[in-house]
Amino acid sequence: MLIFHALTGKPGRFQQFVRAILCGKGIRGRVLAACLLAAMPGWAQQGADARLPVLQLNAPDGQIELAEHSQFWIDATGMAVLEQVEAWEYDLPFAMRPAGHSAMLEGQVMWIRFNAMQPDLSQRWALEVSSAGVDRVSLHYRDAAGNWVEQKAGDRIPVSQWPRPDRFPVFDLDSEQTRPVTYFIRIEQARRPFSAPLYIYKHQALLAQRMQEQFLLGAYFGLALLMALVAAANAVAFRDRSFAAYAVYIAALAAAQAALLGIGGQYLWPDWPTWNDLSAFLLPVLATCSGLWFARVVTRPRQFSAMLDWLSLRLIAVLALLTLLDTALPTRAGFIAVTALIVAALVLICVMVFIAWRSGEPTMRWIALGFVPVAVAVPFPILRDLGLIPTSFLTQYGLTLGAALETPLLFYGLLRRGAQRREARARAAALAQTEPLTGLSNLHTFEARLQEALLRSSRYRHRSALLMIELSNHGWFAREHGRQIADYALVLTGSCLRKLARDIDIAARVGDSEFALLIEGPVTAAQAVAAATQLVARALQPSDLLPVGSHLKLHVAIAMVPDAHCGTQPDAALHVAYMLKSLHEMPADTRKSIKTVNF
Repeated sequence: MLIFHALTGKPGRFQQFVRAILCGKGIRGRVLAACLLAAMPGWAQQGADARLPVLQLNAPDGQIELAEHSQFWIDATGMAVLEQVEAWEYDLPFAMRPAGHSAMLEGQVMWIRFNAMQPDLSQRWALEVSSAGVDRVSLHYRDAAGNWVEQKAGDRIPVSQWPRPDRFPVFDLDSEQTRPVTYFIRIEQARRPFSAPLYIYKHQALLAQRMQEQFLLGAYFGLALLMALVAAANAVAFRDRSFAAYAVYIAALAAAQAALLGIGGQYLWPDWPTWNDLSAFLLPVLATCSGLWFARVVTRPRQFSAMLDWLSLRLIAVLALLTLLDTALPTRAGFIAVTALIVAALVLICVMVFIAWRSGEPTMRWIALGFVPVAVAVPFPILRDLGLIPTSFLTQYGLTLGAALETPLLFYGLLRRGAQRREARARAAALAQTEPLTGLSNLHTFEARLQEALLRSSRYRHRSALLMIELSNHGWFAREHGRQIADYALVLTGSCLRKLARDIDIAARVGDSEFALLIEGPVTAAQAVAAATQLVARALQPSDLLPVGSHLKLHVAIAMVPDAHCGTQPDAALHVAYMLKSLHEMPADTRKSIKTVNF
């Protein structure tokens, strides 16, 4: 086996000569190769059946994995042509391709061969390279007439020109011969190892699997698009940077998934092979940078460490610049450097989120929980790209599952965070009109509403009812049970007033223990007295906030307004002062809780 030794032994002059002949692409090289083959008959046929078993295409479930049924050989020169590989297929160092096989093919070419026989020609079978991101792959076999049939696919070929435009390269197997057919697969892959599993599917089984995959992937991409649009709308409506950063991050993450899963090449850019090849490298970097920016916006690391904030910004810039350099001058070392920075960015995101979560912000636990699925899933594709683990379900779809879980969790966390912030801003704005302890209107707001009611009463010649209420045992609560219980009593009094007031009425706290209620007219004196009686009765009900055996004791002064004692011109401040004076004239120990002032 002198030629075999020349192909596999240490490169001496004779070995270099034979390799140059066998790998030559010109006419002279092929003629010399043919002469050598003619001089050494029978070598290519010896032991064929024993070395390469025939695979029967009759699986009941319509699926056959080629692992353990195929052999591979790596052409270190990358120059061997199909005719040469066929002529010397049993003298080349082909080896059985095990399950989970991975190989780095930088500048090299992997050849895979297998024998298959189809007993039933009514069934059609297809070969699938079950991974996106393969640079170039082609299937070769001889038809019944002995002519070569070639099918090509891969990222460097427009998807629209594939034999079957799909997420993954799919090739039709021979359907005209019942005898064994030898198939050759030629694979080129740069910068990332090739570890994609190879499957043979019956067409019906492949179609059913694609329908399930498209349904699930469509659900994820639909969810991501919906969340990104809703987040963008929230960002515009509420001017919230967190929602804007979330929308960018989710959109970038979905775009990266489209590139890595082959969806982009199949549907979005089927005629752009250059971008189809670059998108698998550029879009994950974009998703990483946007994720780091989003984490920086929601965690605000500057409040914990200025160095952490500075590091996040510098890492985004360095990662973007290194990616541009690697795109211009693609090398394996550049790819590893970019991958290392992506890992550093993920670690930094986890650190920022963990520190923010430990700070005690209530909504941060939802945001931290949202980052967990992606943080758990993202190491699998990274380890695959580094050649440490083979292609599997987790390396292909783990990140998609993590993103599908992350998207609603982060959105829910941002919604709760935004609602709390808006509520805080609303409370701060309402302090100008409300009293902080009871939540009722303050004196200024009450006098403004009373002034308007007095004007309407004068114009339409009807009267309203003004009730001035005092919590007469407020001092007793403070002396006997402390300030906190006294404040509880004030809050309960305000709650009683809110339950009594209608939508058009207004209740306010106008003093330390004094309250006021304006019942808008037209209203009668009997209705005003009935409202006061109901208020006093409601205050007598026991409450869990008060000490056992105690209750609220209210004094109520009622007047029909406008009142002639307060002048001919409506004056809200004068009415309030007049009613407070009347209320304070009531004896502290009086058994009569309701006092009518002007009727």
